[in-house]
Amino acid sequence: MNAFDRLMNILNRKKRAIDRLPAMSSVGTYTLESMKAFDAQWPDAHRDPKKMARLAAGLSKLAGLDNITVPFDLTIEAEAFGAPVEYFKDQVKWPTVKRFIARDASDLQFPDDILSAGRIPQVLESLRILREENGGEVPVIAYINAPFTSIGSYLVEPSEFLKLIRRTPERITQFCDEMYPYYAEIANAFAEAGADVITFREEAASLDTISPRHFDELIKPYVKKMIGLVKAPRIIHICGQCISGELELISKIIECGAEAITIGETTSMRAAREIADKVKPGYPIGGNISAYNVIHGGPIERIREQVRKVIDDGADMVTPGCDFWIETPTKNVRAFVEAVEEFGKIDVS
Repeated sequence: MNAFDRLMNILNRKKRAIDRLPAMSSVGTYTLESMKAFDAQWPDAHRDPKKMARLAAGLSKLAGLDNITVPFDLTIEAEAFGAPVEYFKDQVKWPTVKRFIARDASDLQFPDDILSAGRIPQVLESLRILREENGGEVPVIAYINAPFTSIGSYLVEPSEFLKLIRRTPERITQFCDEMYPYYAEIANAFAEAGADVITFREEAASLDTISPRHFDELIKPYVKKMIGLVKAPRIIHICGQCISGELELISKIIECGAEAITIGETTSMRAAREIADKVKPGYPIGGNISAYNVIHGGPIERIREQVRKVIDDGADMVTPGCDFWIETPTKNVRAFVEAVEEFGKIDVS
């Protein structure tokens, strides 16, 4: 069975039809070693579709990872809405906005054609290349920095955004009301160009930042509407804490309507599995091995132990808790994949 069929069966709730669990990442799949191996260094790979495609597929080719993911940073959507982005010439740094451009939704100038704005055309071309080279063999994931996180981290100054949550949440509602259709349009264009799956990264929507009430009021309505507009299979990724004492967001995230969720290492996989099975028995969950402390840090035996644990705790997809740490050795990613191949076999007896 190939990687594409493996993931599609999981998302279609056909776990017993696969040979083993996917060893994948619903978010970033890039490292310094893969940049070097495929001549696809940053910052060029952020803007050159051919280099973007080569880097995205790097860990699949070098280590057997069960997916490919573009893009590599979280400023794509903000840039399309007019935020100026710093790429750090001749340096390997994540692009960041040079300045925040909005305090209210009325401050934004919505582009006439969002799909022609910023780097979206380059991502679309990269996805076309990836579909031609990998279609039906290795699943291609494109991620979207979902509205609440995108707005509150890259369009509005983050500390000011946090004040809005408490003082004037209706201003956040106005942002999301006006903007979520654009994010859905981008997602559908990514799918049409070549993405088999769309991941919505809503990483600011964890208990580290908000309460369950805020999730219900400021995030869930728009994520649910946005997901309803997107035709491709969908994953929601939140790498912050989603369970804390009696508080939990897992049930609320599932209710947003995506085919699966992926979680970070600060959320217990066993607890998430128990909650999910009360809401939707067998609902697919991916996670949640520390990208830095375990997969990057090793040693190999620790990687193997953590892979086995997360499978025992109920993961349907074995993933890092967030993007692969950029300095992760390829041998560690390969060990991660090999451990899933060994421990993630499906027993259909």
